[in-house]
Amino acid sequence: MEKRINSKHKVPGAGLEPARGIALAVSTIAMLALFLTSCTVTKKVKDGDTAFQLKQYAVAIEMLEEEYHKTNDREVKLRKALYLAKSYDLLLDYDKAVQWYETVLDYNRSGSYQTQLAYAYKKNEQYEKAYPLFEKAFVETYDKIWNQEAKLCKDAVQQKKNITDYNLVNFVANTKYGEYSPSYLDDDHLVFTSDREESIGGKTYNWTGNSFSDLYVVNISGRKVNNFDAILNTGANEGTACFSKDQNEIYFTRCESIDLRDQHCRIYFSHRPNGFWMEPEPLMFFGEKTNFAHPCLIENDSVLIFSAAPAGSDGTYDLYYSERIEGGWTEPDLMPSAINSLGNEKFPTSYGDTLYFSSDKLPGYGGYDIFSSYLRANGSWSSPQNMGIPINSGADDFGLAIDPTARYDGEILLQGYLSSSRNEGAGDDIFFFTKYKSKEVEDEEPKKDIAEKTGKMYLSAKVVELKYEDGDPNKKIISREAIAGAQLEISGMRENKSVVTDQSGRHIMEVLPNTNLVFLSSKKDFIVKEMAVSTYLTKPLTSDTTINVEIAMDRILYDKEIVLQNIYYDYERWEIRKDARPSLDSLKQLLELNSALKIQLSSHTDCRGEVEYNQNLSQRRAESAVQYLQENGIAPERLVAKGYGEANPSVKCRCDDCTSAQHQQNRRTTFKIVK
Repeated sequence: MEKRINSKHKVPGAGLEPARGIALAVSTIAMLALFLTSCTVTKKVKDGDTAFQLKQYAVAIEMLEEEYHKTNDREVKLRKALYLAKSYDLLLDYDKAVQWYETVLDYNRSGSYQTQLAYAYKKNEQYEKAYPLFEKAFVETYDKIWNQEAKLCKDAVQQKKNITDYNLVNFVANTKYGEYSPSYLDDDHLVFTSDREESIGGKTYNWTGNSFSDLYVVNISGRKVNNFDAILNTGANEGTACFSKDQNEIYFTRCESIDLRDQHCRIYFSHRPNGFWMEPEPLMFFGEKTNFAHPCLIENDSVLIFSAAPAGSDGTYDLYYSERIEGGWTEPDLMPSAINSLGNEKFPTSYGDTLYFSSDKLPGYGGYDIFSSYLRANGSWSSPQNMGIPINSGADDFGLAIDPTARYDGEILLQGYLSSSRNEGAGDDIFFFTKYKSKEVEDEEPKKDIAEKTGKMYLSAKVVELKYEDGDPNKKIISREAIAGAQLEISGMRENKSVVTDQSGRHIMEVLPNTNLVFLSSKKDFIVKEMAVSTYLTKPLTSDTTINVEIAMDRILYDKEIVLQNIYYDYERWEIRKDARPSLDSLKQLLELNSALKIQLSSHTDCRGEVEYNQNLSQRRAESAVQYLQENGIAPERLVAKGYGEANPSVKCRCDDCTSAQHQQNRRTTFKIVK
């Protein structure tokens, strides 16, 4: 992995009680951005506007259409038409969504409504109608995103004309209901998610008008579909299963009400030691109010990747990972910025060293597109690559499952299953795909337009505030919150640039490849942060690419001790050892960037030894650290040395009963910002 987890905090994941079955939950992908954050319970509504606001889109459509035709008020008609367009869009009926967005323009032709129609055309694969609207938006606003969208639509037109190396067919188990997220089980079966009528619970979900989702199992021929396990499929929404390599572990999502209003989705785990699945238990990452989805095992089942929107974040879903340790899992951390974009990343799956996932923000051809990234030999992830048409379409495409039993003979390069909402008005379906070797003539000279195809590079910088458990910077990070209005000073380009982050804490700009940039981020009451960013490439750009970076800032906390890691002294000595210099050098850089800050450097001993001796030793050690910083250019008036001896232990224990680990915690060097 590009960034390894150092935390040893454990999330339990073993010791479950026996039972039969397995399950996992999540709604169709177009619904997830809202459903996983606030699935409102069924409530009687009197008009279409209320039904729409409550996300009861199937109910809203019937009411809104009647209300639209009854009124003569143009403003009311505009609102009803817009809600109808959005409802059909969320229910994956893109044809009707287009019709109602076109109706919206009969009442208001503002740029915002025209780009919404352009996106509806794009989802409906009417790329020829979409790109003129995107080009018009670019001319009017000079916003690069519209130029990128126009190029993608033109590229999609060309790709659709030249599909010769793929075969894509409907899976025979598809119904008029939603089927998605296939996963191989025991080589000859698929486990998938569906909201068909046979689902357990018998309730109707007013978002879709269908049942809540359950897991189903089907043999590869698709001739016999069964509820995967009635004990583990509950009245809640369940779906998107992931299995270990030996097929004896399952990870899945279940969405259930916690406070009788909002539904929260958590990852559950079960295993089958004797052929029967055990009662599943949730993995309690982050806390109850964080929504999770779509688990995926990689690296021989040693790493769990999943999608999550932690409480307190900006609401978008990113991919996180956790490492297996004895008896459970480490606290999760973000996948690298090469994977996560400004939007939502969901539905991770894997095959070999390749990770597949869906994004609604990385450059794509519709709603969610499937991307691939592989794990390099040095442990970093490659830049995501769009899987192209027809794996991707104008609709939502996700949940790619590569056939683990296939034998590729040179003619067939890849095969498996994927989920897509591309069937007009039919919700999500599963498709079987085969990719064949291209039939290009080897001696044919490359076409000029292909040989010269290039792309632009964009950099998206997001500035966030690190939030710590109990507000203590010595404890683990629990969330990252966007910082709006942060000042970014950018150097390394032809001209230095000064910009301010938007409400989402972001700034997007075009950059040149093969450049070293430096970002200096500042805001009142925060510690200034510097970050170096490289745009060097290993191969030429063939399409527009966005690099995502996150600049994490800490709030200034006065008189709060912060432990400096890896500062050790020889026994009964106070001189700064060579292995302590990197930590002090980092502190020196912080002080150089924040010229107004004054700090107190403190040293603490454990309780062993005489009190007066420990006091004198700690004072000498603190003075040595201050002297090191002074010798490296920090003004003396900004530094105070203070030795505490054994007076302020980090861990309180009777001296004779303290463990070696507790003594080690009490022997520490710290600093705090003073006014």
